[in-house]
Amino acid sequence: MRARKLEEENFDITTINGFNRLYDLYASKVFGFLMHNLQDEMAAEDLLQDLFTDTWQRRYEIKVRDSLEKYLISACKYKLIDFYRKADKVSDLEQVKPRENSSITPEDWVIFSQSKSRMFAIFNKMPVRTKEIFLLSRKQGLSNKEVAKNLKVSEKTVEYHISKTLKLLRTYFFIFF
Repeated sequence: MRARKLEEENFDITTINGFNRLYDLYASKVFGFLMHNLQDEMAAEDLLQDLFTDTWQRRYEIKVRDSLEKYLISACKYKLIDFYRKADKVSDLEQVKPRENSSITPEDWVIFSQSKSRMFAIFNKMPVRTKEIFLLSRKQGLSNKEVAKNLKVSEKTVEYHISKTLKLLRTYFFIFF
């Protein structure tokens, strides 16, 4: 343990080599932690990527008090909290019901309910970042530029995720209907 701590203190995460060493040392451990908490490999991979991307982007601001491992696990816990908060927002969307004053038959209601539950089943299997971008765009009505600015990604990334989601939903509903 002592040798690892000394080894850890002797590299600089602000350099690409130091950051790569950080990733090599801790990515599998952080991934295991995420898998234990999420039980979803895709979501764990997304959060792992987000964690290391954020760490690289904030590499000059990071102050490590104890060890890099503890810092990463702590940051990972915050990523999990955000993940579950966003999942709660998605479940709020599941409460959508057809309008009261519309002339919906019981058969239409069954088709609507089944379609909605299938859509959310597909949506919940999507990567976290894809869901987040799609919700900001469609639920909050933000433009691609605004979404990109809020999430600190390029507009092309936003376009990619939105088109990916729409294509998946179109494909599924084309097959279903």
